[in-house]
Amino acid sequence: MSPAPGLGADTRSRDRRRPALVFAAVGGVLVVIAAILIWAARLSLAKNSYVSGLGATGEVTAPVFNAALLMVAVGGLSIAVALQRAARPGNGSPKRSRIAGILVPWLLVAGSSVSFFVASQVTCTYECPIPSSPLFTVQDAVHISFAVLGFTLACLAMIGSAIGARLRVVRRVSWIAGAAVAVVAGIGGLLSLAEIGQQVGSWLEFAAMTIALLWLVGYGLAEALTVGRSDDGGGVAAVGEDARQLDAASTGLRG
Repeated sequence: MSPAPGLGADTRSRDRRRPALVFAAVGGVLVVIAAILIWAARLSLAKNSYVSGLGATGEVTAPVFNAALLMVAVGGLSIAVALQRAARPGNGSPKRSRIAGILVPWLLVAGSSVSFFVASQVTCTYECPIPSSPLFTVQDAVHISFAVLGFTLACLAMIGSAIGARLRVVRRVSWIAGAAVAVVAGIGGLLSLAEIGQQVGSWLEFAAMTIALLWLVGYGLAEALTVGRSDDGGGVAAVGEDARQLDAASTGLRG
């Protein structure tokens, strides 16, 4: 006797969920540890510093920061694998399919992680001079380019998840996180380039980094936990069904 269709679907979902959860959990642990190390390095430094400045050549915090940035890259790649394993086989809402087909979160997270890997290996020179400074070098240009690219791809991944995530709450959080990272990091970067309010700008950059890392961990785990569950339709599905999905996801996160 052949298994019931529902049982076969449940088995396939479990087969996809297990590896997705493993990759999401491993990546999440690495990213959280990296965030703690970066904040510990920042708080141990008596002077003002932007994020990249912690890893600059000759800086006392460079070994810890660059190791942490490498952990972000490896953890991000692990979460990207989890997202790829958890991805639906193209049966999302037709209204979102075209945009979601371009802004594929797992690809963007992977690209962001590779960018941060390069930034962890090619650090800026001491105190990370801005482009208008006579001390600015090719090394600084490479580091800043890949760091900015990493942040940009992360923001695009947030937009992609805001469009294509299974759960409405994840989509809403992704919109908020993406907007916050773009605005906060943008203001911090402008203050840095203008060489005004640099103390405020540096803390804004650390805040944007923290938001992005927490979103990455939460999104990866949420997508892995909800493998096999139907999409809530982005507001088209019934309210009762949406509530049941959210309750099921929160129960999985607690358990």
